[in-house]
Amino acid sequence: MKNKSRILILIALVIGFALLGLLLTRNLIDFPVYYWSGQSLLSGRTDLYAPDFARGRVMDYRYPPLFLLLFYPLWLLPYKEASYVWYGLSILQIIGIAFAIKGMLGVGGISRKVWLVTFFAVAQYFVMILHYGNAHLLAIFLLFAGLYCYYYRKDYVAAALVGLSITIKLTPILILPYFVLKKRWGLLLTVAGFLVVFNLLPSVYFGFDRNLALLEKWFRHVVVDQEFHESNGPINLSLKGQLRRYLTEVDYSKRVDGDTRYQAVNVTSLSTAESDFFWFGIGAAVYLCGLILIWRGGRIRERDAQATENAPSVIRPLRDSADDSSRQVMLDLGLMVCLMLFVGPLTSKIYFTALVWPVAALASYAFTNNGPAASLARRVVVIVAVTNSVLPLLPGSSIQRLLLVAGLDFFVNLLLTAALGYVLVSARRSIRGSGGGLQRPAP
Repeated sequence: MKNKSRILILIALVIGFALLGLLLTRNLIDFPVYYWSGQSLLSGRTDLYAPDFARGRVMDYRYPPLFLLLFYPLWLLPYKEASYVWYGLSILQIIGIAFAIKGMLGVGGISRKVWLVTFFAVAQYFVMILHYGNAHLLAIFLLFAGLYCYYYRKDYVAAALVGLSITIKLTPILILPYFVLKKRWGLLLTVAGFLVVFNLLPSVYFGFDRNLALLEKWFRHVVVDQEFHESNGPINLSLKGQLRRYLTEVDYSKRVDGDTRYQAVNVTSLSTAESDFFWFGIGAAVYLCGLILIWRGGRIRERDAQATENAPSVIRPLRDSADDSSRQVMLDLGLMVCLMLFVGPLTSKIYFTALVWPVAALASYAFTNNGPAASLARRVVVIVAVTNSVLPLLPGSSIQRLLLVAGLDFFVNLLLTAALGYVLVSARRSIRGSGGGLQRPAP
């Protein structure tokens, strides 16, 4: 009877996702950019970063050459079929993210409460990214799958997945210092090797010299000369964008696509250079503090593990070493994900799909532990779940635009960052190893 119920639920989910796909794929926003870029490629063009290669200067192609070649078979399909395949792949990526998190937290750490809170905290971001059809979901899936493989010492697979994630979206490179803290030099070198391989692979199609020229143009277009896209693209919800909206006069009337109906929220009128100076200083300080916090916690856990190993067997605690707890790794990496979104040069709203990892880690800790840190964590995840479920439903585009420029999602991420930091400082020794997390295989 139980198996029959599961089969019925599975069938209902498949039908539901299929119907949702029919609705969402009618008006995708970002996938058409990839598709028409693919059509330009099929027509023989190789000027990937020309304004008319995709859909104009605002909706231009902004990924390295490899991305366009990875999905070459998709560009051979008619648009309607290609968009539905892309949607299906996106659903599989979401399922993959859920399995990676479940695999890290284990049966005891991923209760119904954890799933429920995590769902309401991040559902709006996943609905939005499915509606956009943006490739950021693929990058996050690859990153989280890579982090899962890292924990279970599958270093080559982890390096390939993380390297491919960074190749598609540069932002995950901010996760790499975590491996430095853990002294995983071999993994870092392998990631670097895969980065070189992935970026040189398109030479088979374009030729070596042409591929190098395209990589140079991509770097200039996306990394160096990003001011136009930052001014005309999605509202930037990283610290950089937040400070610009609060400290400078942003002239939204200059947006070339006509999307100009945003309210000014600045409290002063500094120059852009002055605002960016504060972004660099504050961002660097917060990021460094996060790294120090993770490093310090690792040192303390190593010391405690050594003390436990040397203690008489009759007084050794019957639990895994804290450093071997997958939940501890989830919390550490959850903080890294929050810092990535906080300090990155450009964080649009759909990037917050990555919060599924830190929210799940914090919720798992909150609902399987006691004490002040767990109590605070419970309040935070509930606040985030309620906020991200209720406020997006408020009627009126003017209200939603105000919430966007005010940086509601930025403050949600900031709250999660602070909560993770507090938990890591206050509860290093109360994080359970065998109560929810899984024991990592011996290296």
